Amino acid sequence: MKKDDAIFIAGHRGLVGSAILRRLEAEGFTRLLTRTRGELDLTNSAAADEFFAREKPAVVVVAAAKVGGIKANSDRPVEFLIDNLQIQNNLIRAAHENGAGKLLFLGSSCIYPKLAPQPIPESALLGGPLEPTNEAYAIAKIAGIKLCQAYAREYGANFISGMPTNLYGPNDNFDLETSHVLAALLRKAHEAKESGARELVV
Repeated sequence: MKKDDAIFIAGHRGLVGSAILRRLEAEGFTRLLTRTRGELDLTNSAAADEFFAREKPAVVVVAAAKVGGIKANSDRPVEFLIDNLQIQNNLIRAAHENGAGKLLFLGSSCIYPKLAPQPIPESALLGGPLEPTNEAYAIAKIAGIKLCQAYAREYGANFISGMPTNLYGPNDNFDLETSHVLAALLRKAHEAKESGARELVV
């Protein structure tokens, strides 16, 4: 990538997107495009099309997603499936139609079967039943990976996928009802320390 390439980081306020944005800024990239959900609804295909037609990003990072922990995924599978399919389909299609030279789609380790061998080989994908508690999110992410592969195969697009796993850090979600397990454990440990609790209930 060139330092003056227009790079769109979709999901720049989340854990992974904000880390990518900080890294690109630190490395001197000068045309970093970001939009909040209020500025650009990525579930709206017309809005995504208009943004891509106007800004013409050369590189797209798809870090935007509806995310949550086990409880959120279990309680709202329809929203996790529909919202994520809409977001990623709109971004990947619009990137291709507007000439983006590179696209990175961020998946999740939940795409692999519940009983996949450890450590998980990439070949385990679609090799067995998914974890039921986050199946809707996983199916959406698998569809995004396969869509990138399809664009690469059919059109020669440089669209790839990466699977960040077990992450935590700045801009993570630490809400005990909707966060992932590591963030929830960190919050519980912090609160126990702050309150002087003698034990931590997990």
